[in-house]
Amino acid sequence: MFKHILVAHDLSREADIALHRAIQLNRQLGTRLSVLHVLEDHLPNAVQNNLRDAAQQYFSEHLARLGVEDCQLLLRKGRPAQQILEEMGDSQADLLVIGRHHHNAPELFIGTTLERVARHLGAPLLLVMGEQADEPYQEAAVALDFSLCACDALRNACALLPQEARLVAINVMELGSRLLTKSGNATDLLATQRELLGKLLEDELSGLAGQTPAMELEVVRGALPRALDEAVAERRPQLLALGSHGRSLISQALLGSLALRYLQAPPCDLLLVK
Repeated sequence: MFKHILVAHDLSREADIALHRAIQLNRQLGTRLSVLHVLEDHLPNAVQNNLRDAAQQYFSEHLARLGVEDCQLLLRKGRPAQQILEEMGDSQADLLVIGRHHHNAPELFIGTTLERVARHLGAPLLLVMGEQADEPYQEAAVALDFSLCACDALRNACALLPQEARLVAINVMELGSRLLTKSGNATDLLATQRELLGKLLEDELSGLAGQTPAMELEVVRGALPRALDEAVAERRPQLLALGSHGRSLISQALLGSLALRYLQAPPCDLLLVK
């Protein structure tokens, strides 16, 4: 599914962890790999040229130390978020790998490069958190419902996992008193939900080429986001895949959305698919 991975690198420790994951996925999937570094454009030309030369030397030596032989280094000038989005379109990369924003406080997330990119990016975004980025993912989870974006997240997560990995699809079903009054008891409703989602999983997995990871379905009673938080905390996956409806993450109506919530405070690596 993935053919070209672009990793955004700002010389931070977080970006270097993301680079390690991008290299691991590049080797696992046999994709193209590009590294993008954005230089400040408000400095004098002589300073910019020195920074460009220093960045060129740093990445050449760093990639060689990591054993990366076939990698395209892209040095651009301008605003980081804008340059990342433009390069994703120009290079036709189909996966962006990026490190988390540098502040630990979630309230400082709005306005960061990550937030700006996630708001406008059409391709899947992999936000890397885990320190063990040199080994393939073995445990993953996907938030699953009947929406197209959730199914897209499922397929993209499968594409990132080796055959020996395990993927659990977690569905949160909220059973209010009105629904219970009209439709019967909770056990029957959860069983029906599980049956319908089982058929959905079967259909989605049957359309994937090649081998798929071992799949498990978990339907939990509760309300978002708490029930999903608890399920993820119990499972402790290395990767959480999440579908977003592609609307503006910063719009007032979606400030409490799952996508924004997990981008602000990801419990593990996060794959966001619109």
